[in-house]
Amino acid sequence: MKHSRSTPQKLTMEEIRENIVIIKINKSFRKGMSETELYDVTRGCWKRKIASVEKADYALAVVYGIVKEVYQIDKWLPAESEVRETIPYNEVADAGRIIFKGRVADEEIRKKYLDYSVTGLFKKGEVSPVKVIMKQQG
Repeated sequence: MKHSRSTPQKLTMEEIRENIVIIKINKSFRKGMSETELYDVTRGCWKRKIASVEKADYALAVVYGIVKEVYQIDKWLPAESEVRETIPYNEVADAGRIIFKGRVADEEIRKKYLDYSVTGLFKKGEVSPVKVIMKQQG
């Protein structure tokens, strides 16, 4: 069972030690989604260049500022080369976009981020659904 805080604790830049990509899925999220549906909406399809996200190790699925799940990223790919179980590829909408392949992160990493608020990490008016935070070189 997931624990949830009444007021989510805010995550600060200083607390982040990993290379992460924060992915806002407000529009695609709905209560009662299966784990597979949540994974599929989080992993793609994003309008980014692979080079801008390929060093990220983890993806945070964020709904209205709150981290709902943490995924370990294995690889970023062009959207057309990866099949999502619950969302069919849309040639028109998804062309030129990217997607990641991965899995739910280890418990140790999930504990650091799950149910935290990331609202303080965004500047006012920042609209991109994908934010990359790099903490480690290499």
